[in-house]
Amino acid sequence: MNKAIPQLSLPGLSLASVAGAQEAVSTESASAAPELFSASYLFQVLGSLVLVFVCLFAVVYFLKRFNGVGVGSGSALRVLGSVNVGQREKVVLMEVGGEQLLIGVAPGSVRRIHVLAEPVLEGVGSESASPDFAAVLRAANPLGSKS
Repeated sequence: MNKAIPQLSLPGLSLASVAGAQEAVSTESASAAPELFSASYLFQVLGSLVLVFVCLFAVVYFLKRFNGVGVGSGSALRVLGSVNVGQREKVVLMEVGGEQLLIGVAPGSVRRIHVLAEPVLEGVGSESASPDFAAVLRAANPLGSKS
């Protein structure tokens, strides 16, 4: 009643297990790699792109809404014009409450030069609705200007 029990040697067993593992890895890697131009892969890439654009537009919308960019066209204080008279000094013509003021601006000081009895610029009230880039940048910058 001796049954023959096949005995595998240790080196034979290890070679068989390595070959089986290599087959399993090669079939898994072949099935796991997505096709580059399959419909599901392209849908996933395009969906991600649309999601990024939607998030970008939402951030821009909320920044405009809550930072007040573009608001302030109805301000009672308006700069009508300015002229540089030095490297860091300028003369500014402003309108405040219907009066026009000539103001000198230098680093560390702002002084009233003259209050004009008659307005120098008449048709200033018909200013365009869209502000220039510098005004938008000043309104959007929470730290103020560095100059």
